[in-house]
Amino acid sequence: MDCPRCAIELTELPGDDGTMHRCGECAGLWVDVADLNRFLLHANLPALSGIGGQVNPDEIAGQCPACNVDMLVVEGGEKRSLAYDTCESCGGIWLDGPDEDVEIAKTPDWKGARAEFVDFYRRFTRKR
Repeated sequence: MDCPRCAIELTELPGDDGTMHRCGECAGLWVDVADLNRFLLHANLPALSGIGGQVNPDEIAGQCPACNVDMLVVEGGEKRSLAYDTCESCGGIWLDGPDEDVEIAKTPDWKGARAEFVDFYRRFTRKR
């Protein structure tokens, strides 16, 4: 699987309850929607279908690393300040890495990546 931003091979992050992939260049994360829903439910958050958000048809999201079809940008959070990409075909989810310069761990961490998804969707569900 290649990163939809950098076009380099994603690093697999195997875990006890699924698999995620991280880009070693931009720190973006890819997860299957079933695995994401499991993370969210274990964190007492609603499943992705209950979180909401609004598709931005004007935003270009790139291609799904699993299916190679165009992805959609979904915006939400406070004043629609957060966004993730999703594949209409397989339902996979892409989160861009942090904007600021951060050192990416040489050994990717499953628990840390799972926590990034949970934290993102906690902020995404806030609507103020």
